[in-house]
Amino acid sequence: MYLIGTVLFWIFFGITMVLLFIPASIIWLVTLPFDRNHRVLHFYSCFWGSLYTWCNPFLKVKIEGLEKLKKGQSYVYCPNHQSMMDIVILYRLFRHFKWVAKRVLMRVPFLGWNMWLNGYLSIDRNRPSSQIRMMKKGEALLKRGSSLMIFPEGTRSKDGTLGKFRDGAFVLSQKADVPVVPIAISGSRYVFSDGSIRYYRVYPMTITILDPVNAAEAESAKALGRLVRQKIAENLGLEDQYSEE
Repeated sequence: MYLIGTVLFWIFFGITMVLLFIPASIIWLVTLPFDRNHRVLHFYSCFWGSLYTWCNPFLKVKIEGLEKLKKGQSYVYCPNHQSMMDIVILYRLFRHFKWVAKRVLMRVPFLGWNMWLNGYLSIDRNRPSSQIRMMKKGEALLKRGSSLMIFPEGTRSKDGTLGKFRDGAFVLSQKADVPVVPIAISGSRYVFSDGSIRYYRVYPMTITILDPVNAAEAESAKALGRLVRQKIAENLGLEDQYSEE
């Protein structure tokens, strides 16, 4: 049963990728003269991404703490990363932000093309020049009023533990003088853990928005990263793991 359901999900995913890219292209073209931050297109992309959880009764997403985010304020959002589903469910926030994603994702047909239209930032971690370019563009976007969504771990956790945090997100926070928002995601690691969704159980996932942390609360980007990581670890009940490192 779960194999059939998973196949149907991927078929639905593929078809919607093609169909929903067409309106995205039109929105991009129509709003290009007056919406340089692509806010309208990103809102549409939030609808697009949310569709995959709305249409699947086995995926339940709960969002806590959304009221902590001020309208008009730029943030560096820093969620933990457990699964590819994290990308999908974070669109459920319906808040303006730019993804910082691996360059290879920009090459994926329709999905990557939409990311490019949105002006999301790409990075090749094996090329220092790419990292420098991303940092410059990211700082400019923050100062221009956009927020950034960055997985500070850089890659998915395979066992639910919290990985090391890279400094980039916190350097950007301090350079642009914008708060960091720790985001704790729980439950997503069980979805697609083996490449499938098991259609005999419900997958509850929770996104918890923690209190924003001002850039000035830490003396360095590394210290800011440690503070944010500790807050996420405490929310996820991983204090013991954190204290051992």
